[in-house]
Amino acid sequence: MTTWQDRARTLTDQLAAEGVLAPGWREAFESTPRHVFVPEFYRRDDGALISGADRAQRDEWLAAVYSDDSLTTQRATVPGIDIAWPTSSSTMPSLMARMLTLLDVQDGQRVMEIGTGTGYNAALLCYRLGAANVTSIDIDPALVDAARDRLAELGYRPHLTAGDGALGIPALAPYDRIIATCAVPEVPPAWITQLRIGGSIVADVRGELASSLVVLHKANADTAVGAFLDVPGHFMWLRAEAGSPFRTPGTFGAQLDHSSTSTRTTTLDPAILDDPGFRFVLQLDEPGIKLPGTISYDNGPDRLLVQAEDGSWVEIDGNTVVEGGPRRLWAVIEGAVATWDKHGRPARDRFGITASINQPARYWVDSPDNDWR
Repeated sequence: MTTWQDRARTLTDQLAAEGVLAPGWREAFESTPRHVFVPEFYRRDDGALISGADRAQRDEWLAAVYSDDSLTTQRATVPGIDIAWPTSSSTMPSLMARMLTLLDVQDGQRVMEIGTGTGYNAALLCYRLGAANVTSIDIDPALVDAARDRLAELGYRPHLTAGDGALGIPALAPYDRIIATCAVPEVPPAWITQLRIGGSIVADVRGELASSLVVLHKANADTAVGAFLDVPGHFMWLRAEAGSPFRTPGTFGAQLDHSSTSTRTTTLDPAILDDPGFRFVLQLDEPGIKLPGTISYDNGPDRLLVQAEDGSWVEIDGNTVVEGGPRRLWAVIEGAVATWDKHGRPARDRFGITASINQPARYWVDSPDNDWR
């Protein structure tokens, strides 16, 4: 009979073979029962709920839990929209291992985790550092309560709290390390404030177009500097409200502004928007820009639609551009291409960020003195 320990050992061997697991984390992954933190999940292909409590589903459940896969564990619906949106998951173990390795913790250091979720990542931290050195926050009180019970089942009692992760947990600061298992468009100032000088932040900085892990080190009281990796996180957004699946309160998507439109031609190939390197650099300037996809009309070909949070939009059909809203969005995209060309079209792992408490983040290429803009 295959036990969960056998499955955990096999998964850990896989992570080690992939080179994402530092030796100091091997025992934690082998010894921490992921199934305790994922008693059920939603199957990806059809959305069916798979539960370990159902004997007929137990083999499928256990195999998935000890696979290198992200598992959706909570969903929410929005009135008027017939979609169940994921609001919590157990992250792919290889991504967790990579981020914990990047965290580079040492014995006795204190860690704040942003995004408690199921509690599994907190359990790994507790095993490695001791529960007294682990603090975790999540916007959803129900998730925090469930994670607390699961962690207690293993004998761990870290400090867990429900609240806005962007604000951190100042009462227990300073921290030696901060790890975020949710996506942010920029590094919140509170994280820098609550980090010790010399400490590190591992996070997923994400716009609507691309995502990238980043490791920052606190250089002084006000500033953290770090480099992006060529590794996407694609985490769920750090949310402002527990009951909403969206990054900010409100309804889904921006309302397109049709009060002012214009038509022109362009020499820029719209296929540039499929390039992952360009998608990354475009959102440095425009974190709210979106590519919803194509739209169809009865009497013509499909058109590519790009939109922004302020209601600006552009439709592209070949080299014909139709724009509307307060800004001419295609001009913004053309400008981003020109800047990318100026720097030699760098990949995202050549980019870095200088994040400060009192001023906007500054992005750079290759070195902090070579501004992206």
